[in-house]
Amino acid sequence: MEDHGGVGLAAIQMNVSYRVFAMKIGSKVSFHYNPKVVHFSEEVLTFEEGCLSFPGLLFKVKRPAHVEVEYQDRNGVVHNEQLTGLAARCFQHELDHLDGVCFVDRVSKLTLEMAKKKRLKRERKN
Repeated sequence: MEDHGGVGLAAIQMNVSYRVFAMKIGSKVSFHYNPKVVHFSEEVLTFEEGCLSFPGLLFKVKRPAHVEVEYQDRNGVVHNEQLTGLAARCFQHELDHLDGVCFVDRVSKLTLEMAKKKRLKRERKN
């Protein structure tokens, strides 16, 4: 995850069938077992996202700005948190993986094709 500039990684991305993901926001690393969002804010923000499963593919994704989440730590202790900013976006992105949704599913086919063309241009320059 860190070697490729990622801030989150779901177990399923490593072909491990557990409902867990890791996040590294700043210097804080956290693991979220059996995560869920219990409340989404009505406010929605759009930011550029990438995904370790789709190297070099970047596009803007709309997501709720704030989320209230629940998860267990490695000892089974339940945690409830209010997340905003990058932590909220990362939590939602990784939870999507656990639910079988990829970030490419969150944009139109046209947006996806344009992002693929931009990636190809970047690769040709390098």
